[in-house]
Amino acid sequence: MLIKITQLRYIRALLPNTLPVLCHAAILFGVSGAWPAVGLALVAATLVFYCYPRSANVPGRYAPGRMVLAFTPFTAAVAAGSEVPVAWALAALATAGMIAVEVLLGRVVSAAKIATTHLPTNPSTADSFLRRTVLYYLSTFAVLAVQVPLAAPGVAAATPFAVALAALPTAVLAAAKFLDLTHRVLPSTEDIALTVADALDQLDPTFMVYFAGPPNTTYQLEMWLPYFDQIYGGYFIMTRERHNLQALAKATERPVVFVEGQGPIDGVIPESVSTVFYVNNGMKNTHLVRNPELRHIQLLHGDSDKVSSYNPVTGMYDRIFVAGQAGIDRYKNHGVSIPADKFDIVGRPQVSILDIPRTEISDVKAPTVLYAPTWTGFYEDANYCSLPLGPKLVKTLLERGATVVFRPHPYTDRDDGAARKRVETEDLLRADAAKTGRAHLWGAKACEEMTLFDCVDASDALVCDVSAVASDWLYTEKPFAVVDARDEGANFVETFPLARVAYRIDSTGANLASVLDDLLKTDPLARERVQEKVYYLGDFPAETYERAFIDAAQRYIGVGSLA
Repeated sequence: MLIKITQLRYIRALLPNTLPVLCHAAILFGVSGAWPAVGLALVAATLVFYCYPRSANVPGRYAPGRMVLAFTPFTAAVAAGSEVPVAWALAALATAGMIAVEVLLGRVVSAAKIATTHLPTNPSTADSFLRRTVLYYLSTFAVLAVQVPLAAPGVAAATPFAVALAALPTAVLAAAKFLDLTHRVLPSTEDIALTVADALDQLDPTFMVYFAGPPNTTYQLEMWLPYFDQIYGGYFIMTRERHNLQALAKATERPVVFVEGQGPIDGVIPESVSTVFYVNNGMKNTHLVRNPELRHIQLLHGDSDKVSSYNPVTGMYDRIFVAGQAGIDRYKNHGVSIPADKFDIVGRPQVSILDIPRTEISDVKAPTVLYAPTWTGFYEDANYCSLPLGPKLVKTLLERGATVVFRPHPYTDRDDGAARKRVETEDLLRADAAKTGRAHLWGAKACEEMTLFDCVDASDALVCDVSAVASDWLYTEKPFAVVDARDEGANFVETFPLARVAYRIDSTGANLASVLDDLLKTDPLARERVQEKVYYLGDFPAETYERAFIDAAQRYIGVGSLA
């Protein structure tokens, strides 16, 4: 029986603190006399797991398990029928004590309200040092040092070494706490804010980008970075969650400032900044939108007919940039009243890199079809995921001789049912590729080695759900079909107006045959699609398409009063 995805998450969460228990079990119940081979191997494997880069960056991480691991010498002595030397007791207690101190000092370290990257003055340097060096690695490897004399019992000199190595970091950290040195290493939030503000002043930025969001959502901002870089005048990024700091630091060379809490926000923004860009409607956006001295411009991170694209919250910004007239009309069509003069039509610059082929689909003998389903969403009313139909849909495409590029949403596996259908769909493609030799793309090849736009350029037709993928695809003028996952039937066009120029697949797939005839052979909506492209993505020349956004942004940066 397959283990559910959520069960795997629970197992992974429990594993760090249960592995040490397995070490003790191996010593007590393993093959007699095999402790050096079995027990030490398990201890070493546990330490390797603890020191994996994604784990070893938070002080106090896995503290219960590491404390248990420190006492494996006692278990080994019991298993061997020997007495526990006093030196072992001191070493183990010292190690466990240091781990406890680490937890306490880790709270001091993680309490730092501001951290930065790509600035000459980086207040997070001390933070990083304490996290990775003093607090984590010394305490973890002290546990390993405690095991050395047991592995080589004939080396008596190893025991004092183990005790000293385990006890020394404890003494250092305890002294630092007693002398209040942590506050010298980690200055106050006000001092850090002044340091960061001075460093940013030297750069004289004219605008900033504000980002708040849960883990793995920085793509919402990353898609805009190439175009921010083309705007005249420097900028920096402010993020409100520590987990986004390193992800954004890898994505750009521009300064990134993490600010926890609302208080320090205004203190780090240079006076040279006149404009703030936002890429989502994160709840923490209100912490800065309240500032009337700045111009606040909402971009969002995709143009679609989803609920998120006509959220009433968007009305709180000074300006709202939309790709085309459709981005304005959908607010009014859903009863959201926002003054028309708040909107600017700027196109969607990301799509400017897409190819616009001039070959009719009827002339493509062996079409490549991109299947890009969305995820189930946080709430049922936002669930447009077509993966329950996915295997049937892909099987029908394969029967028609199509090559399939399968690229599900990154959040697909958050739902167990969708995850199972993803696996089933990939199994179909794997089997067909082995049988026919067709170059289907799925998994890492389609989702990691290729971008979404790489997949778009590699395909002749698209099958997708209600999502921004459809709007982006529209730029290419190639045919596409949309799955009516919620089975809205005749009302589907009202919910998803872009369906006027798409071929609708019903939720059961009963009309797949006729839809695929239109999609891959006759394409009766080709002319209407070109007209709808202007409505959704703006009427800008292809050769200068991305300049529409850059020029519009430039108009608002450095202007003295709100326009």
